[in-house]
Amino acid sequence: MRNGWKAGIAALLCAGMLAGCGTSVDADASLVYVDKKGAVTSVDVENLDANSYDETEFKDFVDKTVEEYNAVNGKNAVKAEGITVEEGVAKLQMKYKTAQDYAAFNGIEFYAGTVVDSLAAGYTYDTDFVKVEDGQVTGTASKQEIYAEEGLKVVIIRANTNVQVEGKICYVSTENVRLAGPDSVSIRSGYTPEAASDAAGTADGGVEVSGTEDGTAAYDGTDAAAGAEESGSFETQVYTFIVYR
Repeated sequence: MRNGWKAGIAALLCAGMLAGCGTSVDADASLVYVDKKGAVTSVDVENLDANSYDETEFKDFVDKTVEEYNAVNGKNAVKAEGITVEEGVAKLQMKYKTAQDYAAFNGIEFYAGTVVDSLAAGYTYDTDFVKVEDGQVTGTASKQEIYAEEGLKVVIIRANTNVQVEGKICYVSTENVRLAGPDSVSIRSGYTPEAASDAAGTADGGVEVSGTEDGTAAYDGTDAAAGAEESGSFETQVYTFIVYR
């Protein structure tokens, strides 16, 4: 469905495609956040041309699209939790009851659950992995190591975006991934996990991740590859595996 509602929003904003509850997610960059119960919150942030968009039309379009989705998939399957336009920047926060709702509503491949259940769903971990401790790469890892470790959860996504989980990352696939903190990654073409250890949270463009006063997750910072996102697309052929507990 991403090619429908997201493309429509892009047309309204005339700014290209957006990058695309009780949980409080404070983000200055586009983000997908998965909480411990598997619910998903997304924050889409986009610079606007003030002469080329209609804020009211934008909000009405989002509300209508959410209403149409919920009519088919159940009440509150998707909720628009906040739409703001300030100083030329639009921020849209959405809440999804399940990972399946996020995938269906946005039209991308996305999975969130246990590693065991992901294998039953048909996912195979046929890619390169690294071990992660406290947001730092500590060595390479095999899929057999991941399979053997009990109690692990995973987010699997095929998109260029930022992802944060409620937990600590233990393993991550290596292609196009930069670690942004102990619970966060940024996915863009050419990124590597090893480069993240020095880049995360720095003035040269890493992403700083911190907690809020009430203990909920917060993503605060700017993306090192803002230009990469503009020149590339949200969708990608690369599967990113974020394994955590």
